[in-house]
Amino acid sequence: MKKPRVLIIGGGFGGYFCAKHLRKICRGTVELEIISEINYFVFQPLLPEVAAGTLNPQDAVTPLRTLLKGVKVRLASVQSIDTEAKQVVLIQGQKRILQRLDYDHLVIATGQVTNLSMFPGFEDHSLTMKNLSDAFRLRNHIIECLEVADVTKFKELKQRYLTFVVAGGGFSGVETIGEMLEMIERILPQYPNISLDEIRAVLVQRGKTILPEMSAELGDYARKKLEQRGVEVLTETAIQSATRYAVCICDRNSEQQQSIPARTIVTTIGNGPSEFVKNLPIELERGKIAVDANMRVKGLNNIWAVGDSALTPVTCKKTGEQSFAPPTAQFAAQAAKQLAKNIHNSLNGKPLTLFCYQSKGMLASLGGYRGVAELYGMRFTGLFAWIIWRGLYIGMLPGFTTRLRVALNWFFDYFMPRTIVYMGEPPTTATHFAYFSKGDCIHHANEIPQAFYVVVEGELKQLLEQDGQLIERTLKPGDSWGSRALKESRLTTGEVIAAEKSKLLIMKSEDFTRLRGVYNPLDQQLESQDR
Repeated sequence: MKKPRVLIIGGGFGGYFCAKHLRKICRGTVELEIISEINYFVFQPLLPEVAAGTLNPQDAVTPLRTLLKGVKVRLASVQSIDTEAKQVVLIQGQKRILQRLDYDHLVIATGQVTNLSMFPGFEDHSLTMKNLSDAFRLRNHIIECLEVADVTKFKELKQRYLTFVVAGGGFSGVETIGEMLEMIERILPQYPNISLDEIRAVLVQRGKTILPEMSAELGDYARKKLEQRGVEVLTETAIQSATRYAVCICDRNSEQQQSIPARTIVTTIGNGPSEFVKNLPIELERGKIAVDANMRVKGLNNIWAVGDSALTPVTCKKTGEQSFAPPTAQFAAQAAKQLAKNIHNSLNGKPLTLFCYQSKGMLASLGGYRGVAELYGMRFTGLFAWIIWRGLYIGMLPGFTTRLRVALNWFFDYFMPRTIVYMGEPPTTATHFAYFSKGDCIHHANEIPQAFYVVVEGELKQLLEQDGQLIERTLKPGDSWGSRALKESRLTTGEVIAAEKSKLLIMKSEDFTRLRGVYNPLDQQLESQDR
């Protein structure tokens, strides 16, 4: 008999732990598959340490294939879900052709994405802390700022490059600014023209306290320690906008606005649903997928959601109070384990079990060998809390190899200086040239359009099917195609093949759409051409 197939979209905390427990419970009786846009599991609480150079990027992650033996891992992007046909529509590989994959049960564990559209300028001028590449980019950016500040003769430029602003006073924001400051303090002796008192670090928090998820006592302690290290903690302050040279903030009490000249702006706020989740034929509440207490999507029996992408109602084991699950790794891991049991019960016709969440506590690192912790009702601060933080986190890391690598990174960081090697990414261009030989297929029909194409040299044949007839067009230097498919957000309708050796200019879809949207002469020319 064919095994039932369980597809899991997303390889984060919810997706990974769900697959791990399902594999253990089902013992080979189901076909398990994870669909993810990256092939590794990233332990997000360690990202600030990657950004600070404490951990090597490759040591803070573990390949999903290594962690989940027996579980199929598919590197792909899910575009939509066909609930009636019980299929997911996805794209994978270099050719962006839509494919369909059947499922018996589907788990959505895609998390949330950073949405900065409400803050003008932040999408273009701020750094985020959501994934490994964000942390790696921030580390290089900090080193670049110090390199520029050490040699510049312009006072205002130096001040701007030595000002570091973090928006968001939750766990991620506090840990990020603490680790950033520790990194700067550790490597600053290698920059003789910069003194520590020239460094300006600013933490902007909209609420009255930082670390609002923890007790007021621990929040006050965290603020005190950060301020002792030179951090300006601005509470009841909202970020407004950002430019290439500054960030604008506003005091919520006086409504007085202030501009802070800064080259570094890090945002740990502005989370929201991805475009994939927003376009699902599924009910959303508060920007999340509405599920019942069994984590089953409302109105659907074979689709489930877990983690930050779901609005999960939970019952406290101690008090019986009803609430919604917090967006933490601890919750996602607990919920994923219960979800695995419910999927197994559903497959075997057994009753489902309501999810009851029991928090073991919360921890945060402040950098400088200081931390705060709240475990089982007990509160800890200082060095002891920091040791607990490291001990518990290394215990939560999946895989012995990852634990060993992280432990060795921590050990060597204590005795050895931080590296200041700058590994900046080469600048990317909005356009590039591509060369094709005779007979090469540039794209097929029914692909997701990726770019706007202009013929520079050679000749191409475009084959289009209209009203049941095959129409052939010849494309010569100066001709273009792709504008209509990109504007209408539809699949390509024809096949383009190189009739001889050819050279094309290619502009990525995002860059082309942005240019066309603001430059009217180009839009008008393309409109007349498309007619």
